[in-house]
Amino acid sequence: MTSSTTDGAVIVVGYDGSPASRAAVGFAAARAGTTGKLIVVHAYDVPADYVGAPYYQDMLDTKLTQANRVTEELGSMSALDGIEWETDLVAGRPGPAICRAAEAREADEIVLGTRGHGRLRAVLGSVSADVLHGAACPVVVIPSRMVEVAPEESADPAAI
Repeated sequence: MTSSTTDGAVIVVGYDGSPASRAAVGFAAARAGTTGKLIVVHAYDVPADYVGAPYYQDMLDTKLTQANRVTEELGSMSALDGIEWETDLVAGRPGPAICRAAEAREADEIVLGTRGHGRLRAVLGSVSADVLHGAACPVVVIPSRMVEVAPEESADPAAI
C-alpha cells in the first residue's frame, strides 16, 4: 500500500510494551487514521495446567494482571489521540493469537515490531515469522533498527 492511511481500515497491531511494539502502534495508528479502527493485541503466556487447581487460578490472575499493566501505558501514547482503538488481551502464544484476532476482526492489515534477536531466534521461531506464515492479510514488520532512527510514537508512517 502506498498511501499513508487506509480509509476505514481495521488494523491489528501486536503489542508487548517494547520500543519496537510502541513504534508499531504509532505506525498502525497513522495507517488507520481517523476513519479506521486499531485493535492492539497483547498475548500473555498461560501457565501449564499441571501445576494443580489450587494454584492455577492464582497464576492465571497474575498473568492477566501483568498483561493489563503492559497495555495501560497505551493510554498515554499521543499517536493514539483521535484514533478509534481498543485492546484485546489474549491468552496463548503471540503469533497465533495475533492471527486469530486479525481473522476474527476481519483485519485489513497486521503491524508488528521486531526485537531483532537475529539468527538464533529465527531458528527457534519468532512472533513475526509465526504471523507472516499464519496471517490471512498483509503484514507490516517494523525492524528494530528502524526504531532507533525513528521516534517511537511517530504519527507519520513515512518516518518509520
